Amino acid sequence: MTEQEKVEFRQKWKKWIDKIGQDLGDLLISQDTFKEVAQIVASNKQIQSSPFFFTWIQNNYMDSIVVGLARLNDHDSRTILLHNLIKEIIKNPEAITRDYFVSRYKKWMQDRGIADNDFDKFAEKGNQYISSIKLDKDIKHLDKETQLIKNFRDQWVAHLDVNQATKQLPTHNDVEEALEFLDEIFRRYYMLIDGAGIGTAKPALAFDWKESLTHPWIEMPEEESDEN
Repeated sequence: MTEQEKVEFRQKWKKWIDKIGQDLGDLLISQDTFKEVAQIVASNKQIQSSPFFFTWIQNNYMDSIVVGLARLNDHDSRTILLHNLIKEIIKNPEAITRDYFVSRYKKWMQDRGIADNDFDKFAEKGNQYISSIKLDKDIKHLDKETQLIKNFRDQWVAHLDVNQATKQLPTHNDVEEALEFLDEIFRRYYMLIDGAGIGTAKPALAFDWKESLTHPWIEMPEEESDEN
């Protein structure tokens, strides 16, 4: 592989990991928003008399989050997905070698072995190239963590399955665990590709979305005064 080819792969993967981070970040924001709505409803008895609206919110949240989670680890070769990204890295290990990875760290981090230890998460200790075995384990773990959700997406949300009543449904806990795992995997591969650590894919909102909930949603007509 030429140096130019290495650069082109790294540039492409950087675009991919950024896009994956944006998609995952949207799901994490959606999760936080739903949790906050649930807390608002739970703490206000005045809005609990009719559960229809909040049940509708919950059902739509679960449908959208399930589709989004399943899409992030789908196996469609035409789209930008975690599965496809890891597969490409396995096929082209020369694009990110140990020497290249370590060179992006500050000297004191290189001297203390921090950079090498970080690369060991993807390669055998001391090896120049990424280990396909280690990355294959990540793919298998991804598939395992998202399998229930993908099944639900395929059999219930996206298609009409005559046997859907017998299928195991994902719980909110299943969704939370899948999101946490995807965020963890994203952070690891972001470090590999970008060379920088990141705490989470979830962006910080620069505004308070709950402000709109402090106003009445339905304008009540003013009572007409009796005319003499």
